[in-house]
Amino acid sequence: MRQLPLPFTRETKKSEPRVALLLEAPSGEAGVVLAARLSSLLREPVEVELTDNAWTMVSYRRVQGHLCFRLHHMFTRAHETVLRALAGFTGRNRRAHGRVIDEYVREHKSLIRHAPPRIEAPLSPRGRVHDLADIYGELNAHQFRNQIRACIGWGRRSPGGRRRSIKMGVYFHDQKVIRIHPALDDERVPRHFVEMVVFHEMLHQIFPPRIDDEGRRCVHGPEFRAAERRFPGYDRARAWEKAHLHLLLKNRG
Repeated sequence: MRQLPLPFTRETKKSEPRVALLLEAPSGEAGVVLAARLSSLLREPVEVELTDNAWTMVSYRRVQGHLCFRLHHMFTRAHETVLRALAGFTGRNRRAHGRVIDEYVREHKSLIRHAPPRIEAPLSPRGRVHDLADIYGELNAHQFRNQIRACIGWGRRSPGGRRRSIKMGVYFHDQKVIRIHPALDDERVPRHFVEMVVFHEMLHQIFPPRIDDEGRRCVHGPEFRAAERRFPGYDRARAWEKAHLHLLLKNRG
């Protein structure tokens, strides 16, 4: 990412509020203006990429001596207090600055554009071997006190691609939908392993993604992992996965 020259700096009067620059700048230049302001506050090189992300409003990382921010475009309207909070969020007192940022996001949540619902095939929980509705019902009753509200079904196979990994399940927060990879619908895959995968996806409703103190999106935080390990069949399922991952990868496509 190259740092572009800051436009209209010489023409700006001292009496004009800096937020006016952010509001009036074209979208392509707003990130440059933000980068210049944050660089001034932090006294180090800063680059800004504006996003329309529906989940992560603020993130940053250091790359080759530059502090690189990814910011939702709502921050082009930010006033001085919020800009200082963004700068301070990279330091030690992240929680205090994070509260300012969170409040700003709440006030501007109408600017967050959520993706339209995915057009998926109808959910089909009954497979050749495993019935996901039955597994989900038992887990919900025995492990979650029937607190989970989601639909579940088998996903579709992904043709092609390198078969070195497999996403065995996914939870869509907006739709409250769980899809399990059809590679698990095999007589060689034991029910207790499918139960572990379904349990994992159900946990996502209890522990949704959050932004950690480093500004990164955290999907499987410490609380999530601790709850996952408390599942009665956790060790047994992980041992089976380790010994039979080759089978799942073979059935992936």
